[in-house]
Amino acid sequence: MAQERPLSGADKEKEIDLMELLSKVWAARKRVIRYALIGAAVGLVIGLSIPKTYVTAIKLAPESKAGGSVSGGMSGLAAMAGINLNSGSGMDGITYAVFPEIVKSTPFLLEFAEIPVTLTAGKSGTPGPRMTLYEYVTGHQKKAWWKYVTAFPGQALGWILSIGRNEARQQELPPVDSVDLFNLPPEYKGFVGALSGMLSVSEDKKSSMLEAKVTMQDPLVSAVIADSLISKLQKYMTAYRTQKTRNDLEQNIRQNAEAQARYYEAEDRLAETIDRNRNISSESLRVRIERLRNERNLAYSVYSQTASQVEVTRIKLQEETPIATVVEPAIVPDQAAAPKKMMFVVAFAFLGGFLAVGIVVVKSLLAADSTAQEDAAAPVE
Repeated sequence: MAQERPLSGADKEKEIDLMELLSKVWAARKRVIRYALIGAAVGLVIGLSIPKTYVTAIKLAPESKAGGSVSGGMSGLAAMAGINLNSGSGMDGITYAVFPEIVKSTPFLLEFAEIPVTLTAGKSGTPGPRMTLYEYVTGHQKKAWWKYVTAFPGQALGWILSIGRNEARQQELPPVDSVDLFNLPPEYKGFVGALSGMLSVSEDKKSSMLEAKVTMQDPLVSAVIADSLISKLQKYMTAYRTQKTRNDLEQNIRQNAEAQARYYEAEDRLAETIDRNRNISSESLRVRIERLRNERNLAYSVYSQTASQVEVTRIKLQEETPIATVVEPAIVPDQAAAPKKMMFVVAFAFLGGFLAVGIVVVKSLLAADSTAQEDAAAPVE
């Protein structure tokens, strides 16, 4: 049976040092508590300085074209087990993964600029001011106080450089529908950048549903924009899905109109010829009338075929128009989603206490090193 090795002098010294270190930390417990309270106060100030934000979430279930009844049943059973058999199937020409990119695109975000919004009524019950979303995002967003402090040097420099310059820049912005995306004004760039961080769309891999979230500092504005976001997503979904069929329908309608004009023209020529030569009987006239009848019949056949193609394409367009069911509609949130003040308080209190313990440990290690150096430098008697 192996015997236990006795602790060496170095091991005993480490054990004694650890106990001494813990005793010093315990002796400085008041400092640790004081630092923790200071950290909690700092966390509370930061939590109170961050503006409140409200989140409105909407769940959308787009129509899936994949599979028949058997595959649909299997996909439903697989979804209950957390497996998505329809992954990557989705809609023709577009997948769910594209929608988060569409929401972040500049043309899509610019469509929100002129949406009218009404701010939440005040405590007195009076209705809030009404404005466009562009005015709300660019002029009515609160910031933490330190952001104003950090932005002040750049703003002051801009004010100084703008002295004596032409004030023609203060012209009214062009309407969104006439703005040049190639040369987008800086004001619209700022609006697009700010709104991009407020809108998000994600896909639930298990249920194949889309979840749209809108984060705003006003709960009523958040709900209104969330509802508009879903409407625009449905419009984009329809446009992407039916673009080719709509082009085919427009072409078929144009061809049908041309065939109709040719048919009416051939029919008018035939009727005019018969009326003008009603009392004349000749072989050449009979041949001419027969030829006009054949042209009329051919024009009618083409006109009838194009009319059938128009109806078929219309039915196809109706079938391909996606149906997206709103599972969770937009509801005005009654509680702020951020900031989590208690989380800030606990986190900064922990950091404060950890900092105090670190100071005690570092001072103890430095004192132990200096003592060891003095002992090593002392002359041996």
